[in-house]
Amino acid sequence: MKKYQSIFWSLFVVLFAGLSLTSCDEDDLVTDQYGNEIKLNSFGPCPVLRGGTLKFLGSNLDQITEVRLPGADPITAIDVKKSGNVSEIWIEVPKEKCEPGIVTLITAKGGEIKTITPVTYEENIVLGKVYIGQEGNLSGKVGDIVTFTGDYLNLMHQVVFADDVRVDEKDFKSHDRYTITVAIPKEAKTGRPMLSDANPDGENLLYADDAITIALPTATSVAPTSLKAGATLTVSGTSLEQIEKVNLNGASVEADALTVATDGNTLTFALPETATDGEVTLVTYSGVSIPAGSIETVVPTNLSAAPAPVKNGADVTINGKDLDLVTAIAFPNADGELKTVAADKVVAVVPEAAQEGDITLTLANGKTVTVAYTLVKPTVTECTPSELMAGNNVIIKGTDLDLVASVTLPGDPEQTVAAESFVAHSAAAIALTVPTACAGTGLKLNLKNGTTIEVSGMLTITPATDPAVSEMPAKIVIGEKATLKGKNFYNAESVYLGDVKVTKIVSKTNDEIIFTVPEMATGEVEVVFITPEGKRIVAGKTVVDVAEVDFATFAKYEDQSGFITYPFNFDWSDSKGKIRIFKADLAAIGLTAGKSKIIVYKPAGVTGQIQVNNCNWVGITTIADWEGTAEVLEYVIDQAFIDAVEGQSDGWSDTALILQGDMKGVTKMTILP
Repeated sequence: MKKYQSIFWSLFVVLFAGLSLTSCDEDDLVTDQYGNEIKLNSFGPCPVLRGGTLKFLGSNLDQITEVRLPGADPITAIDVKKSGNVSEIWIEVPKEKCEPGIVTLITAKGGEIKTITPVTYEENIVLGKVYIGQEGNLSGKVGDIVTFTGDYLNLMHQVVFADDVRVDEKDFKSHDRYTITVAIPKEAKTGRPMLSDANPDGENLLYADDAITIALPTATSVAPTSLKAGATLTVSGTSLEQIEKVNLNGASVEADALTVATDGNTLTFALPETATDGEVTLVTYSGVSIPAGSIETVVPTNLSAAPAPVKNGADVTINGKDLDLVTAIAFPNADGELKTVAADKVVAVVPEAAQEGDITLTLANGKTVTVAYTLVKPTVTECTPSELMAGNNVIIKGTDLDLVASVTLPGDPEQTVAAESFVAHSAAAIALTVPTACAGTGLKLNLKNGTTIEVSGMLTITPATDPAVSEMPAKIVIGEKATLKGKNFYNAESVYLGDVKVTKIVSKTNDEIIFTVPEMATGEVEVVFITPEGKRIVAGKTVVDVAEVDFATFAKYEDQSGFITYPFNFDWSDSKGKIRIFKADLAAIGLTAGKSKIIVYKPAGVTGQIQVNNCNWVGITTIADWEGTAEVLEYVIDQAFIDAVEGQSDGWSDTALILQGDMKGVTKMTILP
């Protein structure tokens, strides 16, 4: 018996000697940096079986159009396994006429690529007939026996069905020199089978002359055609044991969840909750898809919502059938959250932002159903008083007024009072101060869900004649301008901040006053109007503060060469990186322990320190940022600081402070008196 010669030596020679690429057309041998050249690296197995498979590895071999073996007709039936820079092509070696020798590959442009080593042939293995069951039969089904006849078949150790579905020797039904029998595996497909010697150094593959046909399962029906998630779906047909999975619209069911009858005529499974309407497709182990029919999935029905109406914030119950399919709930203008889910009802809290309309129930498979519902709406039964002048208080009485987010009152323009500004607020009543800019009849309730209820009549507001403020700053600064907006300012003879009269009025119209904040004690004060009749009207409150004093207006470089400028770079060694401040300047600013501050402005990311020294260079404090996270650094001046400034002398100057350190890019430094 003739033994195989391993292809290892042939490949070794090819790889180390290098394959010669010779061509009659230089265009086919372009070499460039992108690896687009046509190149042969190796081929095998060698020796190869007559009627077997010869493989070629290289680059861009998908551009080969013809393979020439010595003594044989040109081969154009080329199986491209891989394309591109790393490519692989196969050919079937003729059973006759081919002789040992150099192999020639012909490119699409007519060029030639020749191997250095010759191809040789294994002569003694013969594959004759192939049949299923009885000789001459080429059709069968999974599990049927395929018989291969020939000579020296004991040297072949695998049966390879189409698409590389392999059966190893250990699973052969019988195996000797002249015969191999094997059961058709469930993964097998229709096509020409092959025998393989399973050589790990490069296998020989021997094609059968004839293709075999493997019968596919059939699917005749699905039942029921309308069903609920979790219910059992039955597929009827034949050979259903070949089914590996079932594909549905929105879900797949794998083999381990399929139950197949012993005769293979029925297949059952539980419908996944994500499955929805559409085709049921069976997929065999061999990868073939078989349509089985279509289904429609059940949705909840007979729906109703209670109570009707329901109040925002309360529970709503939706009754019906098959509600255990529901996985999410949404209201108009708001998403909801399910509290309980059962087959006959679901319960959820109506969100505060929900509006009236249709509630949407969503199932796991994406289907939705809707049910209409209505909402409780606030009512107004009376306003006390029903007639009043703008600027006074009113009580709005009614029901469900806790749903109100704000009240809009008539005026030009209309004035809206938010719930946070109500004097009192409950489900039964709202108490508020009518803005002084209001005038007219009626009101609007603006609900928390964004809807508005108009209330006609019930309330009449007469214009206010006294000065009234609609807008004022929360904080004003001494010496800076402040603006008040409102109405009837011509009826204000004078303006006071607490007990201090405003003497510098910049401009005044009937609805705006701009003035300069006078020198006065800081803190919260009342803004007061005095009418020509001497009537005192408190318009509101604001906070009076003092302005920060910029170092650049009084502080000089340590060498006295001039006032500092920004950005300022503190530097231990440079006199222009240090600051000298005199006592007279601090006295003019005025410092108060526990209130006055030194404020340093700098970019985020800048680190370092500023050392504050008295006139004798003795440290008082250090202002520092070692993390570089702050943009504003503050130091609150205490009495010890003031004593250190006022109680020390260097004997030759009026110096109060010397600042030095290591902090670059300071954009501004101020003192808050």
